[in-house]
Amino acid sequence: MSSGFTTLQVLSSCTGLHVILGSRAGAPVPSASPELALAGLLAEFEARGERVTVVTLRLARREDASWAEPALRWLTAHGRRVILRSPATLARSLVLRAKDCQASVAYEIAHQKVEIQRALLGAEAEAAPALLLQAQYLRRLGVPVSVHLGPLLAGLHDRPFGPDFEPLLRHIAAAELRDLHFVPGRLTPARIQALSAVLDADTMTSVLRRYGVPPAAQSRDAAPTSTGWRLTAQATGALVEGLKGLAERHGMRLDACGCAAHCHRDEQRREVVSVQGPGLFAAHGW
Repeated sequence: MSSGFTTLQVLSSCTGLHVILGSRAGAPVPSASPELALAGLLAEFEARGERVTVVTLRLARREDASWAEPALRWLTAHGRRVILRSPATLARSLVLRAKDCQASVAYEIAHQKVEIQRALLGAEAEAAPALLLQAQYLRRLGVPVSVHLGPLLAGLHDRPFGPDFEPLLRHIAAAELRDLHFVPGRLTPARIQALSAVLDADTMTSVLRRYGVPPAAQSRDAAPTSTGWRLTAQATGALVEGLKGLAERHGMRLDACGCAAHCHRDEQRREVVSVQGPGLFAAHGW
């Protein structure tokens, strides 16, 4: 799309398709009037007989608020439930727009130490306490909030006795947040470089070994890919199940509705407005 948008992921939700959109890395900030670009994107799904009911707007940089607000308005007017997902606090104007549009917010949190949080999520990621503080404010406004927890890495988050994970869960529980989505991560060359600058040698070696990344010994639990190294399905399952047990002990709910869109938090019945034909302008009364 020439608008600067990109489709990051397409998932199934409890009500239809869940499309995750973001701005392209290195591209100019998308237009502050993204309605036609969004209509074109959703129309592609509708032409195949698929219905997009949930859209996540992934805000990687503060400038993304300029297109997120009009996108949020347009998507809501067309009956789509919107999730604002970010590793940083949201501008007040966007928070108030989320309240008006009955959108929800998902904060990306990867670690309680801000230097590791930024190594995993990018330089503009904010410390977990700042995100959790704004989450409490959002809850007082009546905006549903969840936590997009990850990327979770073997050798880092599942160290013995949970020194890099359980304290984070305690902070999330203290903010009275209960809904989580776990995101197992992969290792890319860029991520390895960022982590090497903030992790001690023993932890870094453990992470590399678990993913089978040289110079550590090759691991049977990992398989290299062109975009980095991933754990096998079996190893990923073991990682998630172990961390899930810790989360449940703190009263957390993982994908409580059955999908990553936290549909159980949506109390409004929404009528999806088609973007094909006259439906494109129906929400504007044209």
